[in-house]
Amino acid sequence: MKKIRLKCLFLSIVILASICLVACGDDMSKLSQRITNYNIVATFDEESKILTASEEVNYINGYNVTLSSVSFHLYPNAFRKDAKKSKVVSSLTYDKAYENGFSEGYIKINSVSVNGNNKEVTIVGDDENILSVSLGFELYPDDRVNININFEILLPNINHRFGYSDNAYNFGNFYPIACVYEDGAFREDYYSSNGDPFYSEMANYNVTLTYNSEFTLCCTGEKTNIVADNGKSTATIKANVVRDFSFILGKNYKEISDKAGKTTVYYYYHDDEDAQKSLKAGIDAINTFSNMFGEYPYNTYSVVQTSFVHGGMEYPMLVYISDAIDDRAEYNNVIIHETAHQWWYGLIGSDAVRHAWMDEGLTEYATLMFYRANSDYGIDISESLNESLSNYILFSRIYESVYGSLDSKMDRDIYSFSGDMEYTYLTYVKGVLFFGSLEENIGQKAFLKGLKTYYNKNKYSIASVNDMISAFESASHKNLESFFTSWLDGKVILQSK
Repeated sequence: MKKIRLKCLFLSIVILASICLVACGDDMSKLSQRITNYNIVATFDEESKILTASEEVNYINGYNVTLSSVSFHLYPNAFRKDAKKSKVVSSLTYDKAYENGFSEGYIKINSVSVNGNNKEVTIVGDDENILSVSLGFELYPDDRVNININFEILLPNINHRFGYSDNAYNFGNFYPIACVYEDGAFREDYYSSNGDPFYSEMANYNVTLTYNSEFTLCCTGEKTNIVADNGKSTATIKANVVRDFSFILGKNYKEISDKAGKTTVYYYYHDDEDAQKSLKAGIDAINTFSNMFGEYPYNTYSVVQTSFVHGGMEYPMLVYISDAIDDRAEYNNVIIHETAHQWWYGLIGSDAVRHAWMDEGLTEYATLMFYRANSDYGIDISESLNESLSNYILFSRIYESVYGSLDSKMDRDIYSFSGDMEYTYLTYVKGVLFFGSLEENIGQKAFLKGLKTYYNKNKYSIASVNDMISAFESASHKNLESFFTSWLDGKVILQSK
């Protein structure tokens, strides 16, 4: 009888898991029918460092207003030599980024058409960072329009999201991507060396990419086919319901992989004596965060070692890990942190320009939650929080002694921070202290329930500050508005314990 019950229990678990997988798949399948489609065909020439591309955007008006135009970000123009407003790196990281001296990058729009009708190319913005496409008619809510953009980009020699080094060609934020429409206008935010100046809706991507066969292709999405001919490879890539698309072409790369649930986790690298440990960190992170917050819905996830001026960078289904990191614990930490971003930025979007703490602070704290659940990594969460508190207090004292005062508000746009240090301490360090304090206030059980509620109610969309407050209030049965406000407005006074 006991064996029969155990078999029934096992069968029930399998059925429930199958239902969950089908439900997750159904959610994405339905959503994929109601979002914008990007079809990109591109060829990269290594000698000239130029990528030529055509982009067909089957754009849906997902807003409750009629639109007569659509705006697109042109992020590569921040890398132009005469960019005025945009800054891609700070003075502190300039030499590390441009190891061989300044190198220019840009995007050039060659032609634009709307439903097959040619349009004048209209580039606006202080740094020619916005493509404005006049439709010539009113696009009503839920209606679609085909916008074709032919462009080329020059990749700069810089260790950055968008740039190349001896080992890799990084194509982050390289194509025209539709601006979010908000409060009666398109959000035409410019590039900043502080944080991640990107804000976008979910979309579907079908990409065909031709490149030298010597390269290893690492990308958002699934490579559905690769055909090699006469030294060139052409790959077709599909990525549905993702917030962005990025790829890397690596030289002399090695590839290893393993499973995390239904997801195949890939690790691409060119110099890592402990590659299996790096892969394990990625797998452990996907498994841990899937259990904590909600299942990772994609079939693939790629961790890529590449040249990058900072520790790492997140894109949907793909993360950059800097090859300049030579400490194993720090390398693992970056992998775990960037993997947490798959939830807090990727699956749940937030306005990283105006509320950077929402994804960075939460991602930092999620990393500590990972260590609490995986004691074999040897990180004590209490010690980490105490260290963060001490570091923040020390930074505040030094900053105030130099500048007279510190604006301790967390909730402000990335352009208002004086530089890398202030941004890091107010967004990452104070952010992790905020979420630690919130968990202490409402309890670990309610905190985790709040994160699951936040995920389930806001996945595949863009969450607001109020959405986050509401999720934790629902889980804890507490009024938390004043708690959030005191931290976000800088009214909380932090002292050593």
